[in-house]
Amino acid sequence: MITTVTLSPCIDKTATVAKFDPDRMNRVESSRLDAGGKGINVCLALSALEIKSRAIYLNFDGGEIINSALEKAGVEAEQVKCSGRIRTNLKIYDSSTGKTIELNEQNPTIAPKAQQKLAELVVAAAEDSSVIVFSGSVPAGFPKDIYKQLILAAKQANPKAKIVLDCEGESLISGLEASPYMIKPNLEELERSFGTTILSDEEVVALSREIALKYKVGVVLVSLGDRGAIAVTSGEEIRASAKKIRPKSAQGAGDAMVAGACWAISMGLGLRDIIRFGTCAAAGAVEREGTAFCPRERFEELVTSKEE
Repeated sequence: MITTVTLSPCIDKTATVAKFDPDRMNRVESSRLDAGGKGINVCLALSALEIKSRAIYLNFDGGEIINSALEKAGVEAEQVKCSGRIRTNLKIYDSSTGKTIELNEQNPTIAPKAQQKLAELVVAAAEDSSVIVFSGSVPAGFPKDIYKQLILAAKQANPKAKIVLDCEGESLISGLEASPYMIKPNLEELERSFGTTILSDEEVVALSREIALKYKVGVVLVSLGDRGAIAVTSGEEIRASAKKIRPKSAQGAGDAMVAGACWAISMGLGLRDIIRFGTCAAAGAVEREGTAFCPRERFEELVTSKEE
């Protein structure tokens, strides 16, 4: 079982415009609402690939769309209900450039009782999980090292589970101290988290290897947007070019990459397949509008394509 843990779910509202101009009124060509939050997205991406998963998540007033989306996708769901209104993130997709402007709200402060319940669910789920994904921002109320605490608790419950961490900043740095099996920052998150500017792929590899060695991380998978991705271990590196596709939305692409990589990890596959599955699942998501994910049939087309 692949289990995801989402501390900050959301509703994604995506508005598509022909050409965004900040100095004038912009007409929306189309809009859509999607269940969101990084771990939620990973489960929905896995469902599109016809892989079963479990979502553990906090939820709030107005968050019924999260429950409905997971139920429709056949995802096993375990929620912790919290007080307050769920956040809504506005995504403005400029179809002329393929770029997305993001305006993200914050969720309410999380009470200690809800935090404890979440931790109990994580420990219980760890027992039958081959992969556990901790991802996304951390709402107010949690300790700064919450991911470190949850990873260590999950490892104690099931030392064989492979832990994946996808976050940035203090949450990533403290989480690394628990030695997750894989982390998946994008280039900007890597730079912000480690206070550096990366000017080349060689510098991506060098910093990733330093992280792998210092924190005993099995895989550092860095997404590079339309340039593909780089996967690094303590002694190996693989670079994958982005697939040639017609992009419609980049929203959720990173989560789709995590989903594809986790699928490979759950099957015991190596680094080449981890990056290959990840980049193909991400490419298939970028082809779709809003926060939508790559179906299994399209994934199989992409993963067997000779084009690199």
